[in-house]
Amino acid sequence: MVDLGHYIWAQRVARKISLRKLAELARLSHTEIYRLENGERKHPSPCVLKSIALALDLSYNELMKVAGYLEDSSLNEGHPQKIDCGDLSQNEIEEVERFIEYLRYKRAKTQ
Repeated sequence: MVDLGHYIWAQRVARKISLRKLAELARLSHTEIYRLENGERKHPSPCVLKSIALALDLSYNELMKVAGYLEDSSLNEGHPQKIDCGDLSQNEIEEVERFIEYLRYKRAKTQ
């Protein structure tokens, strides 16, 4: 499993973005980014991860997987969803799927 802090750091360095610049782009404090990269903050919220994903032009789902919120999609293939999403856009459906995975993650942490 990839360490979230190291992953964010590596992506930032690969893009030649300073810590403060990433904080500015993600609209987070530079101390928040520092704590994430150094492992002092291990479980950032999905909103924080979305801000970082957008700032670094990363896949939000991939960052959520690295953070442990989402499982690899191949693990869920045998579990079809039984939700009527006929009137939702594709983006809304993906958001609902991410939220469902987040709820599963929260449940697994309490068990």
